[in-house]
Amino acid sequence: MGKLILFLIIAGAIYFFFIKKPAVEEKQKEESEDLVMCDKCKTFYPKNEIKKVDGKNICKDCYANS
Repeated sequence: MGKLILFLIIAGAIYFFFIKKPAVEEKQKEESEDLVMCDKCKTFYPKNEIKKVDGKNICKDCYANS
């Protein structure tokens, strides 16, 4: 009985560290997105909402208001 419990603990540890953990890391990489700071209002926006104007990163809202 003790050998069976030890085997299950070792198998569970192997599953957790080698199979489950890398899958969680891949999911976190997919969810993260690049944020860029607007040089005018100092707010962070996703990269697709930023325009490069005269070497500065300007968000769409600031660009529309200027």
